Amino acid sequence: MRELRAVSGLTYDALAERTGMSRRGVIEYEQGRTNGTMRHWYRIAQALNVPFSEFVKVLD
Repeated sequence: MRELRAVSGLTYDALAERTGMSRRGVIEYEQGRTNGTMRHWYRIAQALNVPFSEFVKVLD
């Protein structure tokens, strides 16, 4: 996720705003501190302009 966020040029704050998540939540997802929900992973994939199916492959 970190690489995808970096390539997209988004900060934690910008990604949080696009996904409706908190900044802390975005950081926890990126650092693997939480498994999260599919809904949040879907929102993150959309915000990063990555097809959800491809995003799931990256997570795997």
